[in-house]
Amino acid sequence: MNRLRPDEIRRSFLTFFAERGHTVVPSDSLVPANDPTLLFTGAGMNQFKDLFLGRGEMPYTRAASSQKCFRTGDLEQVGRTTYHHTFFEMLGNFSFGDYFKRDAIVWAWDFLTRVCGLPAERLSVTVYTDDDEAFGIWRDEVRLPPERVTRLGAKSNFWPSNAPEAGPNGVCGPCSEIFYDYGAEYSCGPGCRKEDCDCPRYTEVWNLVFTQFNRVGVNRLEPLPRRNIDTGMGFERLVAVMNGKLSTFDTDLFMPLIARIAELSRTEYVFASEAGVHMRRVADHARAAVFCLLDGVKPGRDGREFVVRRVIRRAARDGIWLGIDRPFLAELAPVVAEVMGAAYPAVIDNLAEVARAIRSEENRFRDTFASGMGLLQGEIGKVLAAGGRVLPGEVAFRLHDERGFPADVTEDCLREHGLSLDREGFEQAMEARRAESRGLFEDVDIFARGPLAEVRATHGPSVFTGYGTVEDEGAVLALVRGESLVDEAGAGEEVMVVTDRTPFYAESGGQIGDTGRIESAGGRLEVSQTTSLEGVFAMSGRVVEGVLRKGDRVKLLVDRERRDAIRRNHTATHLLHRALRGQLGTSVTQAGSLVAPDRLRFDFHHEGSLDPARLRSLEEEVNRAIVQNTPVSVEEMDFREARSSGAMALFGEKYGERVRVVSVGDYSRELCGGTHCRATGDIGSFRILSESAIGAGLRRVEAITGLSVLERAAAEQAILRDLCGLLKGRPEDLPARVQGLRDQVRELTQRLDKALKAGSREGPEQERETLANGVELVFARYRGPFEMKHLLAAADRLRETTVPLVAFLATGEGGTVSVVVTASAPAVAAGFDAGAAVREAARAVGGGGGGRASLGQGRGKNPDGLPAALESLRRIASALSLS
Repeated sequence: MNRLRPDEIRRSFLTFFAERGHTVVPSDSLVPANDPTLLFTGAGMNQFKDLFLGRGEMPYTRAASSQKCFRTGDLEQVGRTTYHHTFFEMLGNFSFGDYFKRDAIVWAWDFLTRVCGLPAERLSVTVYTDDDEAFGIWRDEVRLPPERVTRLGAKSNFWPSNAPEAGPNGVCGPCSEIFYDYGAEYSCGPGCRKEDCDCPRYTEVWNLVFTQFNRVGVNRLEPLPRRNIDTGMGFERLVAVMNGKLSTFDTDLFMPLIARIAELSRTEYVFASEAGVHMRRVADHARAAVFCLLDGVKPGRDGREFVVRRVIRRAARDGIWLGIDRPFLAELAPVVAEVMGAAYPAVIDNLAEVARAIRSEENRFRDTFASGMGLLQGEIGKVLAAGGRVLPGEVAFRLHDERGFPADVTEDCLREHGLSLDREGFEQAMEARRAESRGLFEDVDIFARGPLAEVRATHGPSVFTGYGTVEDEGAVLALVRGESLVDEAGAGEEVMVVTDRTPFYAESGGQIGDTGRIESAGGRLEVSQTTSLEGVFAMSGRVVEGVLRKGDRVKLLVDRERRDAIRRNHTATHLLHRALRGQLGTSVTQAGSLVAPDRLRFDFHHEGSLDPARLRSLEEEVNRAIVQNTPVSVEEMDFREARSSGAMALFGEKYGERVRVVSVGDYSRELCGGTHCRATGDIGSFRILSESAIGAGLRRVEAITGLSVLERAAAEQAILRDLCGLLKGRPEDLPARVQGLRDQVRELTQRLDKALKAGSREGPEQERETLANGVELVFARYRGPFEMKHLLAAADRLRETTVPLVAFLATGEGGTVSVVVTASAPAVAAGFDAGAAVREAARAVGGGGGGRASLGQGRGKNPDGLPAALESLRRIASALSLS
């Protein structure tokens, strides 16, 4: 065998097929572009769906790729087997109506035996039971002995699995799988067979799928007019096989990570140990987290964001099990970059951002984990209090799923209290979650449905003409009302309109969609929103006049004034981004944006707030760039060429092979698909409205441009004129005048407070009586501008007496009244509760209150109820027993 490093193996595969007329296509994002049917890319063929279906333009008929993939269907097996992973690469070669079985099989054999150097005698294959063509090629052209070609049914050797009988309808076909035999010493016994055994002897290396049928019903397969090839080979498995390793984790792809984890945990790595399972899982999940974050999937509560959060937290949890007592996962990101950076330079370019995101999520998890331990102790207390001996499985699962709390740690804690876990209930809940995860990644029905998908299947993507114009003409291809395609829409109806070409920009990349009008000879629609799905632009709005019909020739008129405002704000966003990086450092990276006609919002990573002086400096820098009236240029080029030219690619954004580069002279250069000014002078002016924190290490700047700046300045000028009139001074005098008024108010407030406190000792209307049981009852009503704080100060003095005393203090006129009830220590000892008493008294004045035994306070709306409140207090105090 040829022992090659991973990068050499990947390169040799792509070179092999490039030499055979294949276009080498870069890996698609882990988040499939414009494909709502998939959470993550789970196979190499996902990005070629349109080519398999013959949709749109076909730039090539042969392709090869090394595709980043992410699956969680076998999440619980990761680390426990020799080969299961969440993130992995899939090598694949594809034919779209070009070559078929013979070339696919012969080339696969040639690559494995000649290029990779795998011993032919260690390779065997399976074919679909009825696929005589594939069987014959293996036997007659490859010269593989028939006993090493096994025929299997549709469950194992048809794509999708069991498709002829179980469906779904659509393209499908038989497949042929190639297996590598590690040797009899790894066999599980005499009955060991590659097709149905999980022992390590046989490993599937390559799957060749021959899509040659269209399923139209149960066991009804019609031949396709154009047959395709779709192959997939696990890169990690091939690396393991070529380097004589039984496990993918023992290769150069994972061992540097495992070595670092062993170092951090101060634990020796032993494959056949529980610690080894945890280390392998951390290594796998660290790679997965890095690549998901690179493709813009951040930890969150829903969908793919929840999946990434779960992966990071599982790895963090494993770290805790290994004894790593601090956040550590971010320290693995540089190791991932070292291993994968040559093939994926973005890992290196965005390392700081990736590490920051991982660190933030792990910090949150460790706080959550600590609280989870507290919750577990509370649940244990409930079981013990009820006299039980078993913790319900659902409780343990909830701790596991929501708090990242391992079931084995739960069991350890339970054993300390003589309890056990309902394992069956826990496993049932876990299986339900696994089924849900498998559902998230089900890719059998990978071709999108819905009205817009139908339009795209028939007509292909829309032609966008809006970079050069805001007016155009086109034909109505489709009208969508709700979830249905309709032939026409009349006045008052709301519909989506799809045309063959459009100048309307669809919401994307932070820039909101265009509005405007669509006019035909017989109708008019006011466009309120423009969106896109898989490249199909849909203008949504209401028909305000006549009838709009499918097939109509129409004029498409974008709201020019609104579009110009959006252009100004978008170009200003680029200038602000550049100014921030120039003044705060290149660690500043964009985390999100909103480009609207009335404002712009820019979110970025940065520790610490920006003081007023810094905001003024940023404002000045952007306005200087505006005044210079630098031309804004747009170029279209290959992604790699754009990056090498210095264009900034935004972290988390997904880019195709061809990209637009927007440059502002030598000042700013970014990849961007939005609309922009022709020169910076078109922006007019720029003003920052606010700067704030929106999360840990995340800041937000909101700003306005153009006429909005003038309008705001005019409004503030009017306010300034009013203030000058009120304070009888010039604008430059106002700070001193206002400070003088503040000082005067402070002095008067202090004098008033002092007078009121004195009045609280001397001035209330006061009644005092000794009740029959010896309790002294005091009622004091303060009139004038007294507040609650003054009543409380008086209550503190009254409460200091050593005799049994209950006092009721009140103040307020008109529609408000404040009340305080207080009691001395002897009265409290006799059972008086001021908090309960004040609630009853406050009800008498139309309010409520509460407090502690010695002091309560409340408010009401009816001062006329004070006599009734005093009477309720007299009744409560009279019931005390001082003996």
